[in-house]
Amino acid sequence: MNRRSLYLSPFVCTNRVNMCGVLSLVVVMLSANTIVSSAGESVGVPPEEAVSQPRRFAAGVQIDWQRRAVEVDASVVLREGPLELLACSPHTREHESILAVRARPLHIYQAMGLIGLEPGSPVRYDPKHQRVHPATGQPLALRIRFPGDGRQQVIPAEQWLYDIKRKQTPTLLDWVFAGSHTRDDGRFTADLEGTVACVVDFSTALIALRASHSADNDLLWLAANTEAIPPIGTKCTLLISAAPGQTRGIVLDLAVDGSLRQGDKAIPATDVLRMLHREEPGTAAVRVVLRAGANISNKGVETAVASLVAAGVNRSLIEIQRER
Repeated sequence: MNRRSLYLSPFVCTNRVNMCGVLSLVVVMLSANTIVSSAGESVGVPPEEAVSQPRRFAAGVQIDWQRRAVEVDASVVLREGPLELLACSPHTREHESILAVRARPLHIYQAMGLIGLEPGSPVRYDPKHQRVHPATGQPLALRIRFPGDGRQQVIPAEQWLYDIKRKQTPTLLDWVFAGSHTRDDGRFTADLEGTVACVVDFSTALIALRASHSADNDLLWLAANTEAIPPIGTKCTLLISAAPGQTRGIVLDLAVDGSLRQGDKAIPATDVLRMLHREEPGTAAVRVVLRAGANISNKGVETAVASLVAAGVNRSLIEIQRER
Protein backbone atom coordinates (compact mmCIF):
# COMPACT_ATOMS: atom_id res chain seq x y z
CA MET A 1 0.00 0.00 0.00
CA ASN A 2 1.13 3.53 -0.77
CA ARG A 3 1.70 5.05 2.68
CA ARG A 4 0.28 8.40 1.59
CA SER A 5 -3.14 6.82 1.06
CA LEU A 6 -3.28 6.18 4.82
CA TYR A 7 -3.53 9.94 5.37
CA LEU A 8 -6.91 10.05 3.70
CA SER A 9 -8.59 7.08 5.28
CA PRO A 10 -8.72 5.83 8.87
CA PHE A 11 -8.96 2.26 7.65
CA VAL A 12 -6.27 0.09 6.08
CA CYS A 13 -6.99 -1.85 2.91
CA THR A 14 -5.98 -5.47 3.36
CA ASN A 15 -6.42 -6.35 -0.29
CA ARG A 16 -4.12 -4.55 -2.69
CA VAL A 17 -6.41 -5.46 -5.58
CA ASN A 18 -9.16 -3.31 -4.06
CA MET A 19 -7.00 -0.18 -3.76
CA CYS A 20 -8.66 1.66 -6.64
CA GLY A 21 -12.05 1.08 -5.11
CA VAL A 22 -10.84 2.29 -1.74
CA LEU A 23 -9.39 5.48 -3.19
CA SER A 24 -12.60 6.16 -5.10
CA LEU A 25 -14.56 5.77 -1.90
CA VAL A 26 -12.22 8.18 -0.12
CA VAL A 27 -12.78 10.81 -2.83
CA VAL A 28 -16.54 10.55 -2.35
CA MET A 29 -16.18 10.84 1.40
CA LEU A 30 -13.90 13.85 1.15
CA SER A 31 -16.46 15.67 -0.94
CA ALA A 32 -18.79 15.45 2.05
CA ASN A 33 -16.08 16.81 4.39
CA THR A 34 -16.33 13.62 6.47
CA ILE A 35 -14.49 10.32 6.57
CA VAL A 36 -15.99 7.34 8.35
CA SER A 37 -13.63 4.91 10.02
CA SER A 38 -13.95 1.14 10.10
CA ALA A 39 -15.34 1.52 13.61
CA GLY A 40 -18.10 3.76 12.28
CA GLU A 41 -16.81 6.97 13.89
CA SER A 42 -16.89 10.27 12.07
CA VAL A 43 -13.46 11.72 11.33
CA GLY A 44 -13.08 15.38 10.40
CA VAL A 45 -11.25 16.86 7.41
CA PRO A 46 -10.15 20.48 7.01
CA PRO A 47 -13.14 22.81 6.49
CA GLU A 48 -13.04 25.59 3.94
CA GLU A 49 -14.22 28.26 6.35
CA ALA A 50 -11.99 30.04 8.85
CA VAL A 51 -10.77 27.84 11.67
CA SER A 52 -10.08 29.39 15.05
CA GLN A 53 -10.11 26.29 17.24
CA PRO A 54 -8.64 22.80 16.84
CA ARG A 55 -11.06 20.44 15.12
CA ARG A 56 -11.72 16.81 16.01
CA PHE A 57 -10.14 14.36 13.59
CA ALA A 58 -10.72 11.07 15.40
CA ALA A 59 -11.20 9.85 18.95
CA GLY A 60 -8.48 11.49 21.04
CA VAL A 61 -7.00 13.44 18.10
CA GLN A 62 -7.56 17.04 17.07
CA ILE A 63 -5.95 19.12 14.33
CA ASP A 64 -5.08 22.78 14.79
CA TRP A 65 -5.14 23.78 11.14
CA GLN A 66 -3.90 27.32 11.72
CA ARG A 67 -0.90 26.28 13.79
CA ARG A 68 -0.32 23.13 11.71
CA ALA A 69 -0.26 20.94 14.81
CA VAL A 70 -1.77 17.64 15.91
CA GLU A 71 -3.18 17.48 19.44
CA VAL A 72 -3.40 14.08 21.13
CA ASP A 73 -5.27 13.47 24.39
CA ALA A 74 -3.05 11.84 26.99
CA SER A 75 -2.69 11.15 30.70
CA VAL A 76 0.28 10.73 33.02
CA VAL A 77 0.87 7.06 33.88
CA LEU A 78 4.46 7.10 35.18
CA ARG A 79 6.59 9.62 37.09
CA GLU A 80 9.78 7.75 37.93
CA GLY A 81 12.15 5.14 36.58
CA PRO A 82 13.93 4.45 33.28
CA LEU A 83 12.05 5.01 30.03
CA GLU A 84 11.66 3.39 26.66
CA LEU A 85 8.90 5.72 25.49
CA LEU A 86 7.49 9.16 26.09
CA ALA A 87 4.00 8.05 25.00
CA CYS A 88 2.35 4.68 24.44
CA SER A 89 -1.11 3.23 23.87
CA PRO A 90 -3.14 2.00 26.87
CA HIS A 91 -2.45 -1.51 28.15
CA THR A 92 0.85 -1.82 26.31
CA ARG A 93 3.98 -0.21 27.82
CA GLU A 94 2.80 1.99 30.68
CA HIS A 95 5.57 0.62 32.92
CA GLU A 96 8.16 2.38 30.74
CA SER A 97 6.28 5.39 29.34
CA ILE A 98 5.30 8.71 30.94
CA LEU A 99 2.12 9.18 28.90
CA ALA A 100 -0.65 6.94 27.70
CA VAL A 101 -2.70 8.17 24.73
CA ARG A 102 -6.14 6.79 23.97
CA ALA A 103 -6.02 7.57 20.24
CA ARG A 104 -5.11 4.90 17.74
CA PRO A 105 -1.56 5.46 16.47
CA LEU A 106 -2.92 5.06 12.93
CA HIS A 107 -5.19 8.06 13.44
CA ILE A 108 -2.28 10.11 14.79
CA TYR A 109 -0.29 9.11 11.70
CA GLN A 110 -3.10 10.22 9.41
CA ALA A 111 -3.55 13.55 11.17
CA MET A 112 0.19 14.22 10.90
CA GLY A 113 0.04 13.49 7.20
CA LEU A 114 -2.90 15.82 6.67
CA ILE A 115 -0.96 18.80 8.04
CA GLY A 116 1.86 18.02 5.63
CA LEU A 117 4.31 16.06 7.79
CA GLU A 118 6.23 13.40 5.87
CA PRO A 119 7.11 10.01 7.41
CA GLY A 120 10.44 8.24 7.04
CA SER A 121 11.07 4.84 8.57
CA PRO A 122 11.72 3.42 12.05
CA VAL A 123 15.10 2.02 13.07
CA ARG A 124 15.99 -1.24 11.34
CA TYR A 125 18.74 -3.80 11.55
CA ASP A 126 20.49 -4.95 8.38
CA PRO A 127 21.66 -8.52 9.17
CA LYS A 128 23.56 -8.81 5.90
CA HIS A 129 25.88 -5.94 6.76
CA GLN A 130 25.34 -6.21 10.54
CA ARG A 131 24.41 -2.58 10.67
CA VAL A 132 21.72 -0.57 12.46
CA HIS A 133 19.97 2.03 10.31
CA PRO A 134 18.62 4.79 12.61
CA ALA A 135 15.11 6.17 12.27
CA THR A 136 14.43 8.74 9.57
CA GLY A 137 11.61 11.18 8.88
CA GLN A 138 10.63 14.82 9.10
CA PRO A 139 12.01 16.55 12.21
CA LEU A 140 9.33 17.19 14.84
CA ALA A 141 8.76 19.33 17.90
CA LEU A 142 6.91 17.62 20.76
CA ARG A 143 5.31 19.70 23.48
CA ILE A 144 3.00 18.92 26.37
CA ARG A 145 0.06 21.03 27.55
CA PHE A 146 -1.08 20.34 31.10
CA PRO A 147 -2.74 22.08 34.07
CA GLY A 148 -0.35 23.58 36.61
CA ASP A 149 -0.18 26.58 38.93
CA GLY A 150 -3.81 27.35 38.21
CA ARG A 151 -3.38 27.62 34.45
CA GLN A 152 -2.60 25.61 31.35
CA GLN A 153 1.13 25.28 30.75
CA VAL A 154 2.85 24.31 27.51
CA ILE A 155 6.40 22.96 27.75
CA PRO A 156 8.84 21.07 25.52
CA ALA A 157 8.44 17.33 26.14
CA GLU A 158 12.13 17.17 27.04
CA GLN A 159 11.43 18.87 30.37
CA TRP A 160 9.78 15.69 31.61
CA LEU A 161 12.87 13.63 30.72
CA TYR A 162 16.15 13.13 32.59
CA ASP A 163 19.48 12.10 31.03
CA ILE A 164 20.76 9.38 33.38
CA LYS A 165 24.41 9.63 32.38
CA ARG A 166 24.66 13.41 32.23
CA LYS A 167 22.39 13.86 35.25
CA GLN A 168 20.39 16.67 33.66
CA THR A 169 17.35 17.42 31.55
CA PRO A 170 18.29 16.89 27.89
CA THR A 171 18.30 19.75 25.42
CA LEU A 172 15.80 19.58 22.57
CA LEU A 173 15.91 16.08 21.13
CA ASP A 174 15.89 15.15 17.43
CA TRP A 175 12.40 13.70 17.17
CA VAL A 176 11.42 12.41 13.72
CA PHE A 177 8.20 11.19 12.09
CA ALA A 178 9.33 7.58 11.63
CA GLY A 179 5.83 6.53 10.58
CA SER A 180 5.82 2.89 11.78
CA HIS A 181 4.71 0.55 8.95
CA THR A 182 1.87 -1.65 7.74
CA ARG A 183 2.09 -5.45 7.90
CA ASP A 184 1.26 -7.70 4.99
CA ASP A 185 -2.09 -8.43 6.64
CA GLY A 186 -2.92 -4.71 6.56
CA ARG A 187 -2.51 -4.01 10.27
CA PHE A 188 -0.60 -0.93 11.41
CA THR A 189 2.22 -2.11 13.66
CA ALA A 190 2.17 0.88 16.01
CA ASP A 191 -1.49 0.03 16.70
CA LEU A 192 -0.43 -3.47 17.70
CA GLU A 193 2.50 -2.48 19.92
CA GLY A 194 1.47 0.95 21.21
CA THR A 195 4.77 2.54 20.17
CA VAL A 196 3.64 6.16 19.80
CA ALA A 197 6.69 8.24 20.78
CA CYS A 198 9.84 6.24 21.52
CA VAL A 199 13.16 7.21 23.11
CA VAL A 200 14.87 3.87 22.35
CA ASP A 201 14.96 1.71 19.24
CA PHE A 202 11.61 0.21 18.25
CA SER A 203 11.11 -1.04 14.70
CA THR A 204 7.41 -0.10 14.97
CA ALA A 205 7.81 3.47 16.25
CA LEU A 206 5.41 6.15 15.03
CA ILE A 207 7.66 8.91 16.42
CA ALA A 208 11.31 8.16 17.18
CA LEU A 209 14.65 9.78 17.88
CA ARG A 210 17.06 10.23 14.99
CA ALA A 211 19.93 8.81 17.06
CA SER A 212 19.94 5.10 17.81
CA HIS A 213 19.54 4.08 21.49
CA SER A 214 19.49 0.50 22.74
CA ALA A 215 16.35 -0.89 24.38
CA ASP A 216 18.43 -3.16 26.65
CA ASN A 217 17.51 -2.48 30.25
CA ASP A 218 21.14 -1.96 31.28
CA LEU A 219 21.61 0.65 28.54
CA LEU A 220 18.49 2.78 28.97
CA TRP A 221 19.61 6.40 28.84
CA LEU A 222 16.55 8.42 29.87
CA ALA A 223 14.41 8.40 32.98
CA ALA A 224 11.33 10.28 34.10
CA ASN A 225 12.11 13.72 35.51
CA THR A 226 9.92 13.11 38.55
CA GLU A 227 9.91 16.62 40.01
CA ALA A 228 8.66 18.16 36.77
CA ILE A 229 5.85 15.68 36.08
CA PRO A 230 2.37 16.24 37.57
CA PRO A 231 0.56 13.51 39.52
CA ILE A 232 -0.42 10.17 38.00
CA GLY A 233 -3.74 10.50 36.20
CA THR A 234 -3.25 14.14 35.18
CA LYS A 235 -4.97 14.81 31.86
CA CYS A 236 -2.74 16.53 29.32
CA THR A 237 -2.23 16.97 25.58
CA LEU A 238 0.70 15.87 23.44
CA LEU A 239 1.27 18.54 20.77
CA ILE A 240 2.99 17.41 17.57
CA SER A 241 4.24 19.82 14.91
CA ALA A 242 7.09 20.32 12.47
CA ALA A 243 10.37 21.31 14.11
CA PRO A 244 11.07 25.05 13.78
CA GLY A 245 12.27 25.91 10.30
CA GLN A 246 10.90 22.68 8.81
CA THR A 247 7.55 23.92 7.50
CA ARG A 248 7.70 25.59 4.11
CA GLY A 249 5.44 28.48 3.28
CA ILE A 250 4.78 31.25 0.77
CA VAL A 251 5.35 34.37 2.84
CA LEU A 252 3.31 37.45 1.96
CA ASP A 253 3.10 40.88 3.57
CA LEU A 254 -0.21 42.70 3.84
CA ALA A 255 0.20 46.36 2.89
CA VAL A 256 -1.86 49.24 4.28
CA ASP A 257 -3.63 49.59 0.94
CA GLY A 258 -4.81 45.98 1.19
CA SER A 259 -2.43 44.54 -1.40
CA LEU A 260 -0.44 41.35 -0.94
CA ARG A 261 3.28 41.81 -1.44
CA GLN A 262 6.52 39.89 -1.61
CA GLY A 263 9.22 42.47 -1.06
CA ASP A 264 8.42 45.37 -3.37
CA LYS A 265 6.24 43.30 -5.69
CA ALA A 266 2.44 43.21 -5.49
CA ILE A 267 1.04 39.67 -5.76
CA PRO A 268 -2.58 39.17 -6.93
CA ALA A 269 -4.52 36.57 -4.96
CA THR A 270 -4.95 34.47 -8.10
CA ASP A 271 -1.16 34.28 -8.45
CA VAL A 272 -0.88 32.92 -4.90
CA LEU A 273 -2.97 29.92 -5.90
CA ARG A 274 -0.69 29.29 -8.88
CA MET A 275 2.35 29.59 -6.61
CA LEU A 276 0.92 26.91 -4.33
CA HIS A 277 0.32 24.61 -7.28
CA ARG A 278 3.91 25.10 -8.46
CA GLU A 279 5.30 24.02 -5.11
CA GLU A 280 6.61 20.49 -5.48
CA PRO A 281 5.19 18.11 -2.85
CA GLY A 282 8.13 17.40 -0.60
CA THR A 283 9.15 16.93 2.97
CA ALA A 284 7.15 19.70 4.57
CA ALA A 285 3.80 21.43 4.54
CA VAL A 286 3.23 24.20 2.03
CA ARG A 287 1.09 27.04 3.32
CA VAL A 288 0.51 30.76 2.90
CA VAL A 289 1.96 32.86 5.70
CA LEU A 290 0.25 36.26 5.75
CA ARG A 291 2.22 38.78 7.81
CA ALA A 292 0.30 41.80 9.06
CA GLY A 293 1.89 44.71 10.90
CA ALA A 294 0.41 46.47 13.91
CA ASN A 295 -0.97 49.17 11.59
CA ILE A 296 -3.20 46.67 9.76
CA SER A 297 -6.74 46.37 11.15
CA ASN A 298 -8.43 43.05 11.82
CA LYS A 299 -10.92 43.94 9.09
CA GLY A 300 -8.02 44.42 6.67
CA VAL A 301 -6.68 40.98 7.52
CA GLU A 302 -10.12 39.42 7.09
CA THR A 303 -10.51 41.10 3.70
CA ALA A 304 -7.13 39.79 2.53
CA VAL A 305 -7.95 36.27 3.69
CA ALA A 306 -11.32 36.46 1.93
CA SER A 307 -9.61 37.46 -1.31
CA LEU A 308 -7.28 34.46 -1.09
CA VAL A 309 -10.16 32.08 -0.38
CA ALA A 310 -12.15 33.59 -3.28
CA ALA A 311 -9.16 32.93 -5.53
CA GLY A 312 -9.25 29.24 -4.55
CA VAL A 313 -6.74 29.03 -1.69
CA ASN A 314 -7.91 26.61 1.02
CA ARG A 315 -8.49 28.56 4.24
CA SER A 316 -6.77 25.85 6.28
CA LEU A 317 -3.51 26.63 4.43
CA ILE A 318 -3.49 30.29 5.46
CA GLU A 319 -1.55 31.24 8.59
CA ILE A 320 -1.78 34.75 10.04
CA GLN A 321 1.30 36.22 11.70
CA ARG A 322 0.70 39.45 13.58
CA GLU A 323 3.86 41.54 13.84
CA ARG A 324 4.30 43.88 16.77
